[in-house]
Order: sequence, then C-alpha cells, then structure tokens
Amino acid sequence: MDDRGPVRIVALDVTLPGLHHGAVSDQGAAWLDRTLAAEPSRPTIVMMHQPPFDTGIPYMDLYSCREGQVLASIIARHPQVERVLCGHVHRVMQLRFGGTMLCTAPSTTTTIALRFQPDARPASHVEPPAMLLHHWRQGTGLVTHFVPIGSFPGPYPFA
Repeated sequence: MDDRGPVRIVALDVTLPGLHHGAVSDQGAAWLDRTLAAEPSRPTIVMMHQPPFDTGIPYMDLYSCREGQVLASIIARHPQVERVLCGHVHRVMQLRFGGTMLCTAPSTTTTIALRFQPDARPASHVEPPAMLLHHWRQGTGLVTHFVPIGSFPGPYPFA
C-alpha cells in the first residue's frame, strides 16, 4: 500500500477574494487536469469550496462556482475521481457530476432554507449541526455517512 494512504485528496481553490461566488480560471482548470492525470489509478477526492452547479435555491445559486461544465468535463476524463466535495451552501445535496458523485456538506451552524420559488427570500433554520464522514474500504470504495453532531438519546438495542 502507498504510504500516503489509499485515497488521494486534491484541493482546487475556486474562491475569489471579497466575493461569495467562485470561479475556475484557465490556469486552475489546466492544473486540475494535469494533477488528476498524474495518478490515474489512485482513488481521488476533489475538494472545493463553492459547488459548481445550480442548487435550485435562487438566492444560493448566486454563490455557486462558475464554469461548472468546464469542471465536469475535466472530472469526466478521470474515472479515478470517487467524489467531488463542496461546502458553502450549508445543505446536504448530491448529484451526478462529470461521471462521479458530487456531495455538498451539511452545516455546522444554520441550515439554508429549502426554497425553490424564483422570488424566494433568503432564510435559514437552526437545525442540528452535522458533517459528512467519507470512509474508504478496499473492495467497497468510498462510503459517505451523514453524521449529526451532538448528544442524542441512545444507543438502543437493535432488532
């Protein structure tokens, strides 16, 4: 086994100083393609801050990462990418992206209200904080678990 671990993590900086949305520069896109091509057989996670897709929540879509199709085409050329992981939107979302799965992280503070109406006003809710735990197992691959953070009743006997 590789002494760096079985899963490679590649972080792509798409943030723009002083702005809420992100963008992929030509240089960033070329770097990501070269970096992924360097280890084509090693399972890889690509991490970035702003998600590169429209969520359907109009006031959050203003804060997405632009050039999502550019990223999707790069990811699609590299089948070793197990997941694309993003934050920023304070909601758990999953979708197929570039031939793999993309997940956004839940919130550790307030959760953005799920409002799809085009004229929806921005809002959030206080919900239990949570995180995603990505667990790699040889033969199974990457399993993603939703984990609420806090003390909860239990454990109770199972079955």
